[in-house]
Amino acid sequence: MFWTILSWIAKISALAAIVPILLILFGEPGTGPAGLRDWLYLAFFPLGFSLGYLIAMRWPIVGGCIGLACMAVSLLIVGRFFPISVYVIWGILCLPGILLITCEWKLRTSAR
Repeated sequence: MFWTILSWIAKISALAAIVPILLILFGEPGTGPAGLRDWLYLAFFPLGFSLGYLIAMRWPIVGGCIGLACMAVSLLIVGRFFPISVYVIWGILCLPGILLITCEWKLRTSAR
């Protein structure tokens, strides 16, 4: 029961995390990505990360892994260092993915 409730909290928080992330893609004014690196970053962070969390609504382990992998790849693509506050925000955005994977794994192992 605990893991089921926590799983639903993770799903709701994943959906809540998607909204501000997609504002990066659709809500920011400007000229758009400057080059290939920027296009790749946008493909992995707002799009891939959000898609992973949406997939996690049906398949939590797969979607959580996709979201977290896209976050990691996007950080590699950026290739620069940020203030610690930025990493804290990214860490908070990753919590739903970690919870989704953990809850589903616990639910599957306890069902046996």
